Amino acid sequence: MNEKGYSLVLTMLVVTIFFMLGLTILSVSLYQANFTKIRVEDVESLHEATKSIQEAIAEIKVKVENLQLSTPAQLDMDLGNAQAGFIHQVSGRYKVSIQDLTEMKEIDRSKLFTRVYVISKTAGKRTVSRQVIITNTPSFLKYAIGSRQDVTLNGGAYIDGNIYAGRDFYMANVANYIYNSQMYSQLTSFPTTSPTSILFANGNRYVCEQSNSAPACYQPSSTGFTKSELFAANPSLPFQYTSPSVQTEDGEFIDVDFDFTLKDKLLSAAGINAFDPDLTAQAQYQSLIQLPVSRLLSELKNRFTVIYDIQQLPDAIEKDPSILLDGYSSEYLDLSTLDLKENQWLVINGDAYLENSGSTPLTIKGNLIILGNLAVRGAVAFDSTIYVMGNTSIYNATISGINDKEVVLLTKGELEIARINEFQNEFSLTKPNLKGYFYTDSNAILYAVGSYIHIQGGIFARGTSSLIPNTDANGLVINAYRGSTSDTGHNIDFTQPSLPENLRAEQARFVIHHDMNVFIHRGLGLPLVKKLAVIPDQLEVK
Repeated sequence: MNEKGYSLVLTMLVVTIFFMLGLTILSVSLYQANFTKIRVEDVESLHEATKSIQEAIAEIKVKVENLQLSTPAQLDMDLGNAQAGFIHQVSGRYKVSIQDLTEMKEIDRSKLFTRVYVISKTAGKRTVSRQVIITNTPSFLKYAIGSRQDVTLNGGAYIDGNIYAGRDFYMANVANYIYNSQMYSQLTSFPTTSPTSILFANGNRYVCEQSNSAPACYQPSSTGFTKSELFAANPSLPFQYTSPSVQTEDGEFIDVDFDFTLKDKLLSAAGINAFDPDLTAQAQYQSLIQLPVSRLLSELKNRFTVIYDIQQLPDAIEKDPSILLDGYSSEYLDLSTLDLKENQWLVINGDAYLENSGSTPLTIKGNLIILGNLAVRGAVAFDSTIYVMGNTSIYNATISGINDKEVVLLTKGELEIARINEFQNEFSLTKPNLKGYFYTDSNAILYAVGSYIHIQGGIFARGTSSLIPNTDANGLVINAYRGSTSDTGHNIDFTQPSLPENLRAEQARFVIHHDMNVFIHRGLGLPLVKKLAVIPDQLEVK
C-alpha cells in the first residue's frame, strides 16, 4: 500500500512539475509575442515619425531654394511661423512640431538670413527630432573636407563629417612626407570615417593598396610624388573598419566668389550693406561693388578710423567705425588681445603676423580683412571671420575658440598648415588643436605624418588646374600616418598601433570633426551668397 501511495504522490509531483513548466513556457511565449508586437509597433511609429520629418524638410527645401533673396524681414514673411503661414501649413500637413530657435541661438533676424528650426514628432514614448538651418552661406561649410577639384586621402586619416570631391576621389594606404628635402612614402592604413559620413564624389573613384612585397603606390623622385599604375578605378572603397556611404550631390553647389566676397565685406565694414531696405543705399552698394579692391578701399577710407601704428588700436576701438591699419611698417601685430565692438572690422592694408607671447594665448575677437599675407604662430584663440587676400601660413600653432566659438579663415592664395604638434603621440578623438574652418581659393596639401593635426571644423580647397608642388595632383591632398612617430635626426621612426581594429582610428595623426555651429556663430562675417540653402543636422531619437 505504501508503495502505491508513493507512486501516486510521485506521479502527481511529476504532473505538477510539467504543468508548471508548461505554464511558464506559455507565459514566456505570450510575453515574447506581446514584446515583439510592442517592438514592431515601436519601430513602425519611429519609421512613420522619421518619414514625416523628412517629408517636411523636403517641402521646406523646395520652398526656400525658390525664394528670391530680398530682406531678412521679407524672409520671415515668406516663411511664416508656427501660428500662421508656410511653417504652420507644413506643421499641420505632416503632423510635426516646428520650433523656431533663431532668437535662442542669438541670431539677429533683422540683419541675417539665418533661421534655425527643430522639427520633431512623438513616436510612442520617444521623440524623433532634427535641427534644420536655413542660411545664405556657401556650400563648402557643409563638409568636413573637400574640393571643387580632386580629393586625395593618403593614409589613415579619421573623418567625422561629409566629404566633397567635385571631380575624382583617390585613396591609398600610404602616407607621403618630405624629410630634409627628400621624398618618402610610408605604409600605413586606409582612412576611417564615422558611420554617418557621406562621400559626395562627382567623378571617378581610384584606390591603391600597397603591401610590403608589392610595387609602390607612389614613385618619389626629386620632382615630387607621382602616382603609379597601381591606382585603379574601384567603386567599393576599402576604408578601414567604418566607411562613408557614397552619393552624388544632387543639389546646386553654392560657390565662393572670393573677390566679390572680400569687396562685400569691405563695404559691410564701412556700413554699406547689400540688403539695406533703403533703395539709395542699395544703389550705392551696387555701384561700389564693381570697383577693384584698391579703388574701393580708397573710396571708403573716410568711413573708417584710420591708424598708422598698432599702438593706436585701443583708442580706435573706443570709436564706432571700423578700423583701417594703413602704412604700418611691421607685419608683426604686437598684441596680447584684440576685442572689437560687435559691428567693427579691422582692415589691415598689408601683411599680418599673429603670435602669442609667453604661455598665454593671443585672443582675437572680431572680424578681420587682411589685404596681404597672414602668418599664425603659437597659441591663438579666435572668435572671428578672417579674409586674406594673399597666402596664409599656420605653422607650429594651436588655434582654440573663445567662449566655444571658432575662426572661419578664407584665403585667396595658398593655405599652408604645417608642423602642428610635431612628433606628439598623445592621441585624442575629442581634443582639437585647430578649431575653425579653413578655406583656400587655391589648392592645398597637408602632411600629418610627423605632425598631429586635429581640426574641429573643416578644410576646403576650391582648387585650380595647376598642380600642387611636389605632386601630380590638384585640389586637396591629405597625408596621414596612423600611429606613433619620432624624429631620429636622420628620418622619422614609425610605430604602428597595436590596438584592435575598431580602435586604431584613435591613433590617426589627422583627425577632423565637422561642426554645424559655424552657421550660427559667425553671422555677418560669413561669405555672402544670393541663394538660400536648407542644411539639416543629424536625426536624433530620445
